[in-house]
Amino acid sequence: NQLSTLPDSFGQLQALLSLELSHNELGTLPENFGHLQALSSLRLNRNKLSTLPESFSELWALQLLELNNNELSTLPESFGQLRILQSLELNFNQLSTLPESFGQLRVLQSLELERNQLSTLPESFGQLSALQSLCLNRNKLSALPERICQLVALQSVKLTCNEVSTIPDC
Repeated sequence: NQLSTLPDSFGQLQALLSLELSHNELGTLPENFGHLQALSSLRLNRNKLSTLPESFSELWALQLLELNNNELSTLPESFGQLRILQSLELNFNQLSTLPESFGQLRVLQSLELERNQLSTLPESFGQLSALQSLCLNRNKLSALPERICQLVALQSVKLTCNEVSTIPDC
């Protein structure tokens, strides 16, 4: 498809449970996108999103979020309010930092951040107590923080093509 915008009225679809608008030309989302409060699955891969509206953190039912292959350079500071998010894919973006609120995603089980510009992880990263799978391939990480030792559920870590020279002694 070639959708470049969504109408403001899109936020009125308050019973919507699942939405896939991948492979479009979306550059922004309407400010009232957060009104889709029943939404549990959202796939917006291969668009042109550079930012997310502040209301995005009001998607309280969201469990699966895929934003691969966009142009995201930052996430809203309120991103951690997506408290029941279980799977998050942000591969192939331009993220250089993650918000400190990221640690509030305490039921997150799978996190993919391949091919971004991350050089550090937030202090709160160690609070992702349910995290089982972590992909950080092709970023700019030079070290893993000590707080990675707090991720006791972690089963898989991918760090290919970073600049890691030390790993913490857990």
